[in-house]
Amino acid sequence: MKSIEDKINELRKKLVEAVGTKGKFTDEEVVRISQQLDSYIVELQSRQAAKRRDQ
Repeated sequence: MKSIEDKINELRKKLVEAVGTKGKFTDEEVVRISQQLDSYIVELQSRQAAKRRDQ
């Protein structure tokens, strides 16, 4: 099972590739990947914040 950090890194690579291929940030695929990446980043930040609160 991939960690959330692994998923973020994978999606970052996909996003860079998609922008390079499509040539624009508004392409449907680019937007979809960006939204997925955003959701994982928010999840990671939430987990990190919860850990800090629990300490």
